[in-house]
Amino acid sequence: MLSIIIVTWNCRKEITTCLMSLARLQNLPIEIETIVVDNGSNDGTVEYLRESELTLKGIGMNVIYNSKNAGLSRATDQAYQRAKGSWVLLCNPDVSFNVSFLELLRYGMSHANAIITAEMVYDDGSVQRAVTRRFPTVTRVFFDFGYIGSFLDGRLMNHLVRKRYTYQGEDFPQTVPVESPGASFLLLSRVVISNLGFIFDARFPIWWNDVDLAQRAERAGIRRVLISSVKVEHRQGHGGVRQMESATRRYLFCRSMILYARKWNMHPNLLQLLFVADAILGLPLSAMVRQSRNRGFRKAIKKSFRHSALQVRGVMSV
Repeated sequence: MLSIIIVTWNCRKEITTCLMSLARLQNLPIEIETIVVDNGSNDGTVEYLRESELTLKGIGMNVIYNSKNAGLSRATDQAYQRAKGSWVLLCNPDVSFNVSFLELLRYGMSHANAIITAEMVYDDGSVQRAVTRRFPTVTRVFFDFGYIGSFLDGRLMNHLVRKRYTYQGEDFPQTVPVESPGASFLLLSRVVISNLGFIFDARFPIWWNDVDLAQRAERAGIRRVLISSVKVEHRQGHGGVRQMESATRRYLFCRSMILYARKWNMHPNLLQLLFVADAILGLPLSAMVRQSRNRGFRKAIKKSFRHSALQVRGVMSV
């Protein structure tokens, strides 16, 4: 059996599309169950899921309703504790299934000791090289996620660091080993999960949990493989955490980043120094960017100050 785990929070439109695309698949080589964990949605997702438990047939709907947002990592563990399958698919609610999924399953069932992902694409079919990445380094993190670093990488280096970090411009063969696949669409056997001990470390509630998973897999000698011929539409940036205030997202991201750096000895003190300096020196740069978007200098300064303050709080709270 395959247990498909989907965690939702305020993304009714996305989860509707996801479940309907799954229900349309036919001739799956394995029995499936679909375990959805709703993290306290208030946008109609709960009502839709209750209806779907009765109307969607053939996908083994099983829904866990949380009264508040438990975070992705804890919600995934909730689902896994209930899962019956010998295989687990971690799936974002903003993806759509298609027939190429059968190829992923066939490969997975003959490679039980690997973690397997697909090529994520936009709705126009273009490749989305921001989900699967190489392992982070201080340089990659600063130039990709810092205000100043990303500005310098874009303006002076033609995004050289980001392109290298995210495999951009690389022509993948049909199957290719990758370092750190994102958890948007990730197939694991129960054997792999048993070797790892658990799926996600609860210390990383939303971000960096999949990077930590990849590092633990690397240490355990478990390969991560991308099947480039399997294309999965991923509406990145819609619903879910995108509804969270952007400054709060920045705080949670930066906090998890430093926690990850401490766990894996990725020069956490240096990262703290860099991102504190980045928050202070990058404030006017961030304000100028926001002013060009919002056409209001005072509003831009206020918003940028909050972002910078929460970045400092995030990196120094660990």
